[in-house]
Amino acid sequence: MSNVSSGRLAFLLNFLRHPLRNASVVPSSRLASRSMLEGLDLSAMRYVVELGPGTGCFTQELLERLPAQCQVLVIELDEGYVADLNARFGDRFEVVQASAHKLDALVEERGWPRVDLIVSGLPFVLPEPVKQRLFSSILRRTEKGTVYRFFTYMPPIMKKHYVGFSLRLVRYVPANFPPMWIYSVN
Repeated sequence: MSNVSSGRLAFLLNFLRHPLRNASVVPSSRLASRSMLEGLDLSAMRYVVELGPGTGCFTQELLERLPAQCQVLVIELDEGYVADLNARFGDRFEVVQASAHKLDALVEERGWPRVDLIVSGLPFVLPEPVKQRLFSSILRRTEKGTVYRFFTYMPPIMKKHYVGFSLRLVRYVPANFPPMWIYSVN
């Protein structure tokens, strides 16, 4: 079985086990992955965090487009995804198994002076204590210039969760299944 096929099967099985954590039955399309980074000056990036990469669709795009000197921290909660992500990206990116709400501690442990970009594949439906801590961290960082990119399948519902964020629609991707809206803060 190819990596793509096994990745899709793993994604489907994870959706069946955790439908609130995985909001889709298939990973994002290549077009969606490219669109996630649309309009960003990736050549200027030195510190990048990816939250909830799952099978690594956006991670692959980051690998192909970020400069070699850029440090990338990939944070994934699901143990099954972490093993595959390490096998595919571990020689270039640091992959850790952790909850995204530990973002501040993980960045501090690495001694990074800032985070230039946070790319998120996380759903907006997170346990409240996790969401509060994570969103507080992201909001503080975006106020200092960090770009935050994420997507949703349900903008009207999603916007209720992002109170206080200055959201900007980057792109609607109807060719993805399900169709997705990509948003940015900064």
